[in-house]
Amino acid sequence: MLLCGLNPISGKRLGKDMGKVSSEVKKMTQEQILAFEKSGEISFFGHCLKLDDIKVVRQFKRPENVSEKEIDAAGDGDVLVILDLRADQSLIEAGVAREVVNRIQKLRKIAQLEPTDPVDVYYKSVGDNKNTLQDILKSQVVICEESHSVHDMSFVIYIARSSPMLSTDILPYVSGNSDHVEALRVYLLSRSISRLKSEFQARNGMITVDFIEGYPPIVLQLGKHVFLSAGDSYLARQS
Repeated sequence: MLLCGLNPISGKRLGKDMGKVSSEVKKMTQEQILAFEKSGEISFFGHCLKLDDIKVVRQFKRPENVSEKEIDAAGDGDVLVILDLRADQSLIEAGVAREVVNRIQKLRKIAQLEPTDPVDVYYKSVGDNKNTLQDILKSQVVICEESHSVHDMSFVIYIARSSPMLSTDILPYVSGNSDHVEALRVYLLSRSISRLKSEFQARNGMITVDFIEGYPPIVLQLGKHVFLSAGDSYLARQS
């Protein structure tokens, strides 16, 4: 709400009318105050008062049935800041997201990882079916795992070392030769993920493997024959 008071400096100019002018200023309605701030002047008893003559103070009046824990405000009279402290769904979701990221960073420290070490992060909601996560993690080297609870949600976070994997239907592509598949798997696991990714990017998503002794050259396409993580492979199967 808005309150008004006469600036004492204006008293000399108002003379004997100062008392009754001051009284009228204090009686100004919210509509009158807003109109005064917009026009920059108002008249009482033949005296034209400007913005310098009247001090407008902003005060917060909390709505009924609303506590300080829900809405609070503070100001210096000229500026009033009102905070709605009630948490809605978007705030809860943002808080959970920040908390999960924080837990992941702490888990990286527990695993003694460097900031530049690439890893894949997986999670499992406690009580959900475990088959999907087990399918993803069975081919990964899990570095660290930890249980957490945030906003009544319980889950487990897994940090796994990033490792490429072949498509589950790669066998027909290599003429049914399972030994060739194993040789390709060993080759991919020996490669740096970052360099392998760079090679795929530089060659339009395809690389040629032509130096495995005893096997013919083969072109591998990223996202079809090979994936840079088990998570990528799983998402591709779901699409």
